[in-house]
Amino acid sequence: MRASHAMRPVRFTQLLLLPLQLLAPAYAYAGLSVDPARGEQTMQIPVPGRNAEICVVPKHLAAGKYFDKDSEIEIRLCNIDEHKNSAVCPKLNSTNPGLDLYSLPQGGTPEQVEAARCNTAGAHKIAKYKLSSSCSYTPSILGYYHLSRMLGGIADVPPAVLRTFDLQNHIALGRAALAETASNSLIHQTWASLMAQLTAGANGKRRDFLLTDDFTQSYGALSENPKHESFYKEFFNGGANNVARAVNFRDRNPVVQMLARNVDISTLVGRSFTTENVQEMVQLKDAADLIVLDTLMNQQDRFGNIHYLTTYYYLDAADPEGDGSPKLKSSKDLTPEEAARLGAVQLKKMLLKDNDCGVAKENIANRVGLADRIAHIDPKTYLLLQQFDAVADSTETKDFFVRELVFTADDYANVRRNLKDLAAKLHQACLKGVLKLDLDLQAHFSTQTVKVRSCEP
Repeated sequence: MRASHAMRPVRFTQLLLLPLQLLAPAYAYAGLSVDPARGEQTMQIPVPGRNAEICVVPKHLAAGKYFDKDSEIEIRLCNIDEHKNSAVCPKLNSTNPGLDLYSLPQGGTPEQVEAARCNTAGAHKIAKYKLSSSCSYTPSILGYYHLSRMLGGIADVPPAVLRTFDLQNHIALGRAALAETASNSLIHQTWASLMAQLTAGANGKRRDFLLTDDFTQSYGALSENPKHESFYKEFFNGGANNVARAVNFRDRNPVVQMLARNVDISTLVGRSFTTENVQEMVQLKDAADLIVLDTLMNQQDRFGNIHYLTTYYYLDAADPEGDGSPKLKSSKDLTPEEAARLGAVQLKKMLLKDNDCGVAKENIANRVGLADRIAHIDPKTYLLLQQFDAVADSTETKDFFVRELVFTADDYANVRRNLKDLAAKLHQACLKGVLKLDLDLQAHFSTQTVKVRSCEP
């Protein structure tokens, strides 16, 4: 499996941003301001005649299990320059009034692609910029990325960075969005709501959650746009609203029904390395990981926003584990010839790319008791959750969420409470024998007897 646990050296820059109310109770919230301690690197994107936009390459929490490619993607995101190497277009579909960033076709210019509303041959969406408007909340997007890595990289959450955007240019894009969408459409209404705040500037009621402290730029999260993902229909059971969808997932989803059965995992999923067996184990792990993440992060709008990537899994006899069993590996990039040679199975692996409606929202997973359905969990997820709980009150952890992820004090208190409750619930369930730490694919598909894992971190 791909993972990089090493931290990069910290680099300080002059223009870094911080919500001031988080430094001490004496401060009032004042949008984003200068802070020389945020991020490893801050990159400036020039805006002709006005202040440069800012993109912050984040620090990584020491306890996180970041992938090798995460740092590369963060740098790539911060190198996006809508005036030189990419085009920006307002989002005109769905519900969120965000901005989509596109690559340029060979020989193309930003102006040419934007004139065609980014519907240009050879132009591909590479990133999306969302801010705290509609259901979206910047700390949620940033928080899901880093929390995923703190829990071992679960759910393949795409990297995201803190970014600002010139306010005048943002307003111009908003006006274009309003002109090109039907007045009775939801996307038009959410754009209108955002535009009321952006044009109000210093007088806007939500200015502190949308604008820098000099009111010249908006700020939000710029996240990678995944490629080749598909809607995960097996994780959607319909419903008229967010609560109904969560209830249907809890009560009608076959994966969740299997996850809730308090029996030995080998009676649910065979140990032979077949597509069916590996897919079932991956789905069980994905379902448990999904519930953990959304319970922690107060997710309000999950069901209907779950995707998957086609992934190959295989046992590599040339790279054995310590017990002699072939090491289980995965890849999204095998050729058919490589897959056949390795005996790889092809299946669906969950991707959570839409994570903006959380942290300061209603906790739907808690409301319907999804965590009560977890009778099986990956021991790695369980262990890292308990370890996170053990350091969550430390100054280092709090400062990371506040400084790097722009959480407010209340935001962190809410997530901390969720973490404390969930860690205790799962620990007690494990001690009582109603939670089994057995969703370990390596152990399950090995030739060895599966050992019972300790409930203690």
